[in-house]
Amino acid sequence: MRGPLTIVAVAVGMVAVTACQPAMMLTSAELPQASTAQIHLDNKLTNNAPIDQPIVLFADDGRFMDVQVTNGPSRVIEGEFSDDGRTWTSTRKFLDYDSKYKIAATVVDSRGMTNSFEGQVTTVNPDGFITATPDFADGESFGVGMPITVTFDEPVKDRAAIEGGMIVRTSTPIEGAWYWTGPTEAIYRPKDYWPGNTEIQLDLSLRGIEASPGQFGDGNSMYTYTTPDSVVMKADAETLMMKVFVNGKKERTIPVTMGMDGYETLSGTKLIMTKERTRIMDNSTAGVDKDDPEHYRVKVDYAMRLTWHGEFLHASPWAAGAWGNYRFSHGCTSMSTENAGWLYEISHIGDPVEITGTPLKQNPGNGITVWNISWEGWTAKSGLGGVMTSPLV
Repeated sequence: MRGPLTIVAVAVGMVAVTACQPAMMLTSAELPQASTAQIHLDNKLTNNAPIDQPIVLFADDGRFMDVQVTNGPSRVIEGEFSDDGRTWTSTRKFLDYDSKYKIAATVVDSRGMTNSFEGQVTTVNPDGFITATPDFADGESFGVGMPITVTFDEPVKDRAAIEGGMIVRTSTPIEGAWYWTGPTEAIYRPKDYWPGNTEIQLDLSLRGIEASPGQFGDGNSMYTYTTPDSVVMKADAETLMMKVFVNGKKERTIPVTMGMDGYETLSGTKLIMTKERTRIMDNSTAGVDKDDPEHYRVKVDYAMRLTWHGEFLHASPWAAGAWGNYRFSHGCTSMSTENAGWLYEISHIGDPVEITGTPLKQNPGNGITVWNISWEGWTAKSGLGGVMTSPLV
């Protein structure tokens, strides 16, 4: 005996099913009573949060209705919502060290049901602070070979992090790098000389950067420098001629004399360190006995120091026959009074003097000798290596 038919809806219409077949039961699912929207913070922004990163809130399965972030009773931290309403990001550049930021936020899901969130961000409490001091004051000018040195009052371990905050800016992008002489000193120079007549900004944005465990940068500062005309001198001890280039153009070839045998001028690139209109040169200060036949004490004009041990550019009217002909000096590169005066007037502290053709090489640290290190050797002592300069601000 056939039983009664049960009617079941299928895609092709109405069909008959025998009583021995299971019936399809239609039931309605219960909707959740609570909102499905949730709010979460980046895990690294809950405790010991860095002060140089924003507070960011994310809405899952919903959109933000409201966000309030406060640091104290009356300090409201402003922020912005993303276009889709699912992210809120604080717009304050820096948070405060060792501070608590309370968060109250509300989200709504697609059914209009809301959910609330309360949380807190606690920023890092440093063990101490580190300060960076450049060797040049704001507004100074220097020749195109001059490096920039920054000294720290505490050792730096994370060199790459600190270099990321020591931003060098120029009007025309050039490549440069920091070179660490030790844990408390970094020197910056370009791959090639600075361009002439250019503006340089040293942007020390170190606030929030952890230089060593527990030691953080506490301040930001900006220094602006300029270079004058580019003046580069190239002296050859074999030809005893010095070519002078101004802004890349050869302006004068000067006959010179250089160090004689036993007193050879050092080959390498040096920078003019000081300029003196007149100077008494006395080699007894270098340990030469006054009774030694090689002792001298003489007043010279237009003295431009190149090394600590006593190499100068200067006038030497007593050596007129030697200029361009033979090496006669005790290591200095000297020339006529007219040429020395001209060079003195156009040159600057930090201008490079490239000397070739002698058997002795420039010893590191005997003057400003950064240009005697290859670019590969220079960047090997850098945390980030060669980096292009940033635009001026």
